[in-house]
Amino acid sequence: MTSPFVELVHAFSLRVGVRLPPDWANNVRADLSLDDQDALEELSAAVDWSPPALTTRKPKPQHFPFLAFTPSSGWGIADQWVDKDDLRILTAHGIVTTPWDEVSQLARPSFPASTMAPVNMRAFSIFAKALLGQRRLLVEATVATIVLNMIALATSFYSMQVYDRVVPQNGFDTLWVLTVGMVIALVVEFLLRTARALLVDREAGDIDAQMSEFFFARMQAVRLDARPSGIGTMAAQLRGLDQIRSMMTSASFFVLADLPFAIFFIFVMASIGGKAALVPLAIFPISLIAAYAFARLIRNDTNKAQENGNRKNGILVEALDAAETIKSNVGGWHMLSGWNRLVDRVHDHDQRVRRWSTIAGSTFGFLQQVSYVGVMVIGVSLISTGELTMGGLIACSIICGRINGPLVASLPNLVVQWGYTRSSLEALDHLLAMPTEHPDGTTPIRVSKIMPQIKLEAVTFKHRGARDGIDIPALNIPTGARVGLIGPVGSGKSTLMRVIAGLYRAQSGLVLINGVDIGQIAEADLRSQCCSIPQEYSLISGTLRENIVLGLPDPGDEAIMAVATETGLATVIQNHPSGLNLPIMEGGRGLSGGQRTLVGLTRAILAKPRLLLLDEPTANLDQETEMRVLSALFNAVEPDGTIIMTTHKLQLLRFVNDVVVMTGGKIVLNGPTNAVLEKLRPKPSGQTNPVAAPAPSAPTNRVS
Repeated sequence: MTSPFVELVHAFSLRVGVRLPPDWANNVRADLSLDDQDALEELSAAVDWSPPALTTRKPKPQHFPFLAFTPSSGWGIADQWVDKDDLRILTAHGIVTTPWDEVSQLARPSFPASTMAPVNMRAFSIFAKALLGQRRLLVEATVATIVLNMIALATSFYSMQVYDRVVPQNGFDTLWVLTVGMVIALVVEFLLRTARALLVDREAGDIDAQMSEFFFARMQAVRLDARPSGIGTMAAQLRGLDQIRSMMTSASFFVLADLPFAIFFIFVMASIGGKAALVPLAIFPISLIAAYAFARLIRNDTNKAQENGNRKNGILVEALDAAETIKSNVGGWHMLSGWNRLVDRVHDHDQRVRRWSTIAGSTFGFLQQVSYVGVMVIGVSLISTGELTMGGLIACSIICGRINGPLVASLPNLVVQWGYTRSSLEALDHLLAMPTEHPDGTTPIRVSKIMPQIKLEAVTFKHRGARDGIDIPALNIPTGARVGLIGPVGSGKSTLMRVIAGLYRAQSGLVLINGVDIGQIAEADLRSQCCSIPQEYSLISGTLRENIVLGLPDPGDEAIMAVATETGLATVIQNHPSGLNLPIMEGGRGLSGGQRTLVGLTRAILAKPRLLLLDEPTANLDQETEMRVLSALFNAVEPDGTIIMTTHKLQLLRFVNDVVVMTGGKIVLNGPTNAVLEKLRPKPSGQTNPVAAPAPSAPTNRVS
């Protein structure tokens, strides 16, 4: 059972980008309490870390988070200042606000350097580091491998003694002594082999859990604008974890660990049979060269099979997600055609892999038989000259089988497995190469309270493969502004909103909030104070309550229902027997588009953001609900907070003070709402429409 303090330290490690191994807290006592002020020092000593780094001065916002201890709440995570004298601390009892002078200890664990997130990561190095981190596994597996190979060697000596001493002299007493010893050795071998397999399987499960957590978190950290177009294809890349785990726990992996002993056995065989050792000495490197050649031959096909398999998974996800559209438009045959093409390609490449695997199996089997025959021929000639005994020949044949038997017989399967594993590692490398919100090795700036003054300077962005995007030379949105963003379809409104939200990274130029580059602000601080509602609000599988309070401290049923009444979501809650525990399917299935929108808007009001970005959030709502919800949303944001709303409905501009007009990815008009609407009204013939003309100068004290 894990102590609450250990869970707290683990949660803190995830916040600061540290990846602890699954068994890092094995030596920590289970009753370590959150109320024990010395718990951090005791834990550090138990896991062999350096003493924690204590902070005595008031930290600046960019220095958070810390582990904090207060007499009233015990240990928690201090993540930001609430004001100049009060800290916000996440505790087991919830979020508390504590005066600075009541904090008894503010500290950080001294995590080992090996746990820090690596820079320029590759999937193979990450798995290798995780494997090397299991020192106990490596030591025990090494000892077991040495003992197992010594027992295998003892089998050959047993046969040699039986043929050379027992048979010629009818020495049954010697036979029984040798046999008892051999039986004991075989029992030990059985137990060791089983224990090694179970040990590696267990440790591989721990490593798999650690790697799954790491790569899932990495996938979530990838910037939205950098993600591949196929969601299913991206998800399939994570399936490579199963292939790598299979490689780590397969019998072929164990045989590969026996490779160094094959060379040792050749020397042992030479000491017994002399020239007979020349046969495995020649065949063994030939087998390894053949394995390398076959691996090169199947490499391209395993890559193609993996690539098309990922695309097949993508089309499957697409077919399930867009089932209504496909059925409504008789698109089933089109999807089936694409599916069958990918299936044919996968089968074609798999067939080539199986063909080479069959040829490899036959080749290695042939080499194994040639090795046995060669040892027999040379051995017999050595017996005829008295250089080798019959028992020595039997021992040499057993040792030769040990050199070329399990290893060579497993090479075909090992070659194929490694081919697919290599493809999986390359797919994970592509995932690691995708840019994240905050690149590894950088320290984001902590901001306790965002004053949403937004400034764009020479900002450009366009989607991959697109000819045009947005091009904003300058845009200033002051704190407390209420801005409407309008323009025709495809004018770049939604893209601009995502750039302002930090969901897309500007390809050139700067997006500043309070004069700080939005890409440098800690994601937790930005997301907790900036709420973005897209056109299509998606839900996650779980309950309605979980979706409403997603990422927020649970305010309680009373507060949720109060806001739900404002938005109209209360009707959905009250009309379902499960209430707030109403089950939500993947993507929000089970609720209408309008109901899903109400869930997102309810959460936005509960979040009380400093910056609220609304991208046509009420498109699925009727006019009465739309007006009621927008009134609640605009009232939920403090006067010094900022709201930006895109819309195609001019009547909704009553909620904003300023309007920005976009066309072709550029801002062509901005200013006070009434002034902009007046310029947008149709003009008598002969006058120029300002929407098509260059933007006029805007007042300096407003959106510009």
